[in-house]
Amino acid sequence: MVPMLFLVLVITFILSRAMFEDPVLNKLGILPDPTIIEAERRRMGLHLPLITQLFIYLKNFFTGDWGTSYIVSEGKSVIQIIGEIFPKTIELVIVPILIIPIIGVKLGVISAKNKDKAKDTFIRGIGILGTCLPIFWLATMLQYFVGHYIEIYTYGQLNLEIMSPNSVTFSQYPDPEWPFHTGFRIIDGFLFNDQGLIQDTLLHLILPMICMTFVSLAGITRQTRASMLEVLEQDYIRTARAKGCLENNVISKHALRNALIPTSNLIIGGTAARLTGALFLEMAFNYTGMGFFMVTAITLGDYVLINGILVFTALIILSGNLIADVMYTIIDPRIAYT
Repeated sequence: MVPMLFLVLVITFILSRAMFEDPVLNKLGILPDPTIIEAERRRMGLHLPLITQLFIYLKNFFTGDWGTSYIVSEGKSVIQIIGEIFPKTIELVIVPILIIPIIGVKLGVISAKNKDKAKDTFIRGIGILGTCLPIFWLATMLQYFVGHYIEIYTYGQLNLEIMSPNSVTFSQYPDPEWPFHTGFRIIDGFLFNDQGLIQDTLLHLILPMICMTFVSLAGITRQTRASMLEVLEQDYIRTARAKGCLENNVISKHALRNALIPTSNLIIGGTAARLTGALFLEMAFNYTGMGFFMVTAITLGDYVLINGILVFTALIILSGNLIADVMYTIIDPRIAYT
């Protein structure tokens, strides 16, 4: 992990500096005074040779100074920005992270048990559809359908006119009167009994969660199906059936555990990837999480924020890979690292 992290730091630094965006011009606007431009470059350290900037960046990173954003959130440290937007990304992905493996594995097992039958064909068709549909297109269609065709949701005596922004009054977040806030809107809503905040957050999470879940199911379902079909042909499965084991026990206790070894890598890797921010999804729904801020930083040429988010993303991915390796030994005790 250490050499990979160092490599990520160097590559992200080089790629960010290779962008055509000029952060100084983006910050100062059109045709500023050349003297002001030069002074700003010196203040930001962009007048130094690239190799010098790289060594300064590496030294600052390993001493806990990830830099300060100078365009997207001017004057705010990168670590502070990540601390504010990462909880929003967690709120967006936490439900899909929990239900995608359960539904995906279940669908894969059902598909394998009913190979070439109607259930198998239907599940594979849904999986192919989820793979083929671009998530930003699906997000746009869902927004159009809900916003245009469904004007009123009715539940008991609660009527929310979705097309009317004034139908429900939502409070400011974070409320200045709160002694603290966690950064998680739902948790803060419960802590301070702010029903408007909870309702607002949940309403804005439903459609992104549906999109993410539908698109992410395909890979796990297909991998589980393929692994189950391979495992079900093994001799020990035929032996278990010959001994009179119930089919459900054969599937759940003998076949599934071995079939989950390759699938677990997809599950953990997908979990880590979702925690880094669903870039297209957040942009489609204007959801200000990790992906949204990454695109904004790239558009405006905020090098410091780009590098900070990318390195934080790399740390999550590397940690996910490490957890996946450890999980192999839990799922299959025969695997050992020497």
